Formats: sequence, structure tokens, C-alpha cells
Amino acid sequence: MVSEGMSDGAAFIASDVAGAGTVAARGPAVDDGTGVLDPAEVRLHRGPTGVLRGTLPDRSYLQVSVYRAFPLSAPDEWVVLMNGDSEIGSLRDAALLDSDSVALVREELELRYQVPHVSEVVRVSEDRLEGGSWTPGLIWDLVTDRGPVRLHMPTLNEHVRPLGPGRLLLLDRDGARCEVADIAALPAASRALLMRYVWGVA
Repeated sequence: MVSEGMSDGAAFIASDVAGAGTVAARGPAVDDGTGVLDPAEVRLHRGPTGVLRGTLPDRSYLQVSVYRAFPLSAPDEWVVLMNGDSEIGSLRDAALLDSDSVALVREELELRYQVPHVSEVVRVSEDRLEGGSWTPGLIWDLVTDRGPVRLHMPTLNEHVRPLGPGRLLLLDRDGARCEVADIAALPAASRALLMRYVWGVA
């Protein structure tokens, strides 16, 4: 399955290759060769060292990694299971797995995609002095559900991404991310700062 951001994820997929393994198969366990897994046939569990493992009717995997196929546009749909750098298959709705497997998928996704949620935009500064020289861009001081965060955005068009109605992903130059899950739920002053700097509305 071709997935959003999977090429960008090559680095972290590679980190899971060491120790990955597959126990011999008897035949395909996906629907019509599409790579879509039947959730009724997938079982996930942790091995003795805590590594996630997977079992299908025809094979077992000694190391399984879990990714969102579309982490920005559809974070609650299409979960991809990987064995090292090989795709095991994808699940249209991981919530249809057995309860233990659902809990493990949620744990893995939370660890992989920890994105603080913004509750307040404290201030936006247009310049900052770094090492004796001015660094262009915007400095965002935020309050999130994981504490205060400061993001440095050299450009808005590359560092602010709409995720849907009322949602924004804010990206730091070093790769840190914060999500505004609902602009309307922010304090009025925070909304005003977003309107000014993101949409140019004074």
C-alpha cells in the first residue's frame, strides 16, 4: 500500500530492521492480493523483551512495527504493519482487531506519533538573536498538553499545514510538531495571533 509519508519514514523503518524475522508461511493471508488484512485473522502480542510480534493464520512475525498510512489527512484510518522494511499488510480499521491487539496498536501509534496539542498561543516573535546574529522567521511560544513549547518557523508556507476544518499542524525547523486540533476552542487572543500570522488578518 502506498502511504502518505512512508518515504519520509524510511529512516525510522530502517531502525526496526535489526532483529526482524518471519516464521515460515503456508499461503497468503490478505484479501485478493491487495495487501489489506482481515482484522479477524490478525493477532498482536509482545515478546519477552517487549517487542511487538504478530500472528496471522499462515505466518508469524517476530518483530512488527505499526505506522499510520495517512498520518496527516486520515490519522484514524489505514494502519500499516511492517516487518523490518517489508510490508506485512494494512488494516482499514484497526479498531476491529481483538481488544488486546487494539490496545497494542494504540500504544505503538502513541509512541510513534506523539504530537503535543496546542491550548494557547502565548506570543509570536518576528526575530530572535542567536549566537550574536539575527535569525529570520517566526518564534512561536505555545502552551500544549505536554507543557510549554517554542517553535522556530523560518517560513510559514513550509511550516504551517492545514489538516482540515479548524485544524493546523505547526512544524519547527528542526522537525518538532504541534497540532492545533480546534482553532475555535482556543482563547480569543490565540485565535487573533493565528489570524494575523497565518492568514494575514489583523
